[in-house]
Amino acid sequence: MGPFPKYLRFNTVLLGVLSLFGIAAFLNSAWWVYLIIFLTGFTIAYFGTTQIASNFHLPAYCQAVDLSKKEIAITFDDGVLNPVQSNLVLDILQQYQVSATFFCIGKNLSSEEQIDVLKRMDAEGHLVGNHSFSHSNFFDFFSSKKVVQEILDTDTIIEQHIGKKPLFFRPPYGITTPNIAKALGQVKHKTIGWTLRSLDTVIKDEQRLLIRVQKKLKKGDVILFHDHLEFLPRFLPLFLEYLLKEGYTVVGLDQLLQLQAYQNKPSI
Repeated sequence: MGPFPKYLRFNTVLLGVLSLFGIAAFLNSAWWVYLIIFLTGFTIAYFGTTQIASNFHLPAYCQAVDLSKKEIAITFDDGVLNPVQSNLVLDILQQYQVSATFFCIGKNLSSEEQIDVLKRMDAEGHLVGNHSFSHSNFFDFFSSKKVVQEILDTDTIIEQHIGKKPLFFRPPYGITTPNIAKALGQVKHKTIGWTLRSLDTVIKDEQRLLIRVQKKLKKGDVILFHDHLEFLPRFLPLFLEYLLKEGYTVVGLDQLLQLQAYQNKPSI
């Protein structure tokens, strides 16, 4: 059984729908039937490609395995773009004794300050995941070979500095493609999505963002934030206080998903 069977496998739906319209087109030979086939296929493929939880191209882990518990996981993308802001976020997480997962971009782990933040994340009990090396706008057009190289390059940097090779991978923008699926099959990483996209890169006001997250929050959520945003250190205490008030527990992503976050080193 694949992860989260509650999510529809849209590739199966696509095949079924197109088969029905194909039969209709064969029987009727009407142009509009072919148009419907094209539009239906395009719509389903677009949705499946852009919605990581659809499992259209590959299985993605997006929410808790056990939804009976009032637990959530907090994740941050694009680390460590701004070491100053990342440190402020870490200060707040430390104050509230909350662990999070930071999906880091390889090219953002190049300076001494960025590496220091990476080491601090690990030392303070946070998980580090892979978010590609370049986070290119054209990542979803990369060949599977290039995607593999991006993942391995970032793995190498992370392992070099914290001694752990991540198994969690979050594709840039949450876009999945056949090439990305093929690459992940080769490197054996787990694709990590989310159930609650905060839109903190769009809603750059802590009160408005808090209202949005409060309305959408539910048990088992994996929440997506970005730790480089200047207003986030003002938002986080408000959000964490809300979680305490409502009885939510923040757990590690590996605990929530019941997955191993790092590759075990072979015993000698």
